[in-house]
Amino acid sequence: MSRFISVEDALDHIVDHIPTTGAERVQLADARRRVLAAAVDAPEDSPRFDNSAMDGFALRFSDIETVPTTLDITGESAAGAPSDATVGDGEAFRISTGAKLPDGADTVVRSELCEDREQTVVVNEQPGRAKGANIRRKATYLAAGEPALDAGQRIGGAEIGMLVSFGRSVVSVYRRPTVAIISTGDELVELGDTPGPGQIINSNAYMLEALVAEHGGVPVVFPIAADRRDVVEETYRRAVNDCDLVVSTGGVSVGAHDHVRDVVDELTGGMTFWKVRMKPGKPLAFGSADTSAGTVPLIGLPGNPGAAFVGFQLFVRPAVGTAQGIAPDEATLPTVEATLTGSARGSRGRRAYLAGQLTHSDQGPRFHAFPHQSSGNPALFANCNALGIVEQGRGELSAGDPLPVHLLRA
Repeated sequence: MSRFISVEDALDHIVDHIPTTGAERVQLADARRRVLAAAVDAPEDSPRFDNSAMDGFALRFSDIETVPTTLDITGESAAGAPSDATVGDGEAFRISTGAKLPDGADTVVRSELCEDREQTVVVNEQPGRAKGANIRRKATYLAAGEPALDAGQRIGGAEIGMLVSFGRSVVSVYRRPTVAIISTGDELVELGDTPGPGQIINSNAYMLEALVAEHGGVPVVFPIAADRRDVVEETYRRAVNDCDLVVSTGGVSVGAHDHVRDVVDELTGGMTFWKVRMKPGKPLAFGSADTSAGTVPLIGLPGNPGAAFVGFQLFVRPAVGTAQGIAPDEATLPTVEATLTGSARGSRGRRAYLAGQLTHSDQGPRFHAFPHQSSGNPALFANCNALGIVEQGRGELSAGDPLPVHLLRA
């Protein structure tokens, strides 16, 4: 077991050991924010036929090589009501946007360049692209059988619109991973109970439950596990048997009442690591337990709310995304370069992650680091949309200094 590793090494190892959930078929109405488990090919050409890109007149370009010119209006092609007639020499058809291009026509001139005189039309100006102007050709966007959506792509409104245009009402998506959330510690009480001396409300469970759901997982919150080896072990064993991924908070340090590290070590046959060079969140355990149903990863986060939040964003969030079939490089937090708006402090021996707000100005992205950057501060991340990254050994920072920033709400 490597006891102290970098953030990058920890993240790479975690996502490399996250199994993908199986596929399931869902109605399109339930597919929003889900991830495709199978590629989708275009079932037919798009557009299905040559059609007009605007309202105007369909005609033969050879008839308007000299303008202005007058043509006879001999028909009309409307959206949903195409014409079977053919455009002949010296003739034009009225045509609406999206309507099928009538036979014989090779150009559409928009209405603004014409004078409609009911029986005839005067074309005063040629269209800018000359012959073939303002026509959407069959199969320009997609040809039948051409890949339209890739496996691993998250489904949003635009994708749903396209799938509907294909006549698809059911799609194959990755099953949402079930994520066990375990909180350990005698100091914790449930919401609604009155904390005794030295106790606090178990806010981490609610925070992680919301974050897991926000990123596509199905949270399963277990009762608080008391600081007893048998209780922690029993809770973990139930979670491993019931869920795809297990996430815990607290008990990963080396105190006399910290049992998570030993339990994870036993269930996984030896943890991969349990310390990461980062602040907040140095104690972080990871390993994989083998069950009859497959491999179940276990991630042990620190108990301080700030450390648990940062640990979720850096490690659990990518794990939940990877389990759903999202490529690891897309599941991890995006990064931009920003300018610091005030002073900030790093950490001598570890990379520091600062909670703050990223804004945009004429000078580019600007990052404001919040005060009271303590991992025990429950309010620190409430209005946070980004994490400032201060590399190991970089101490005091001043306004105007460049700073890489992880986006939390990309």
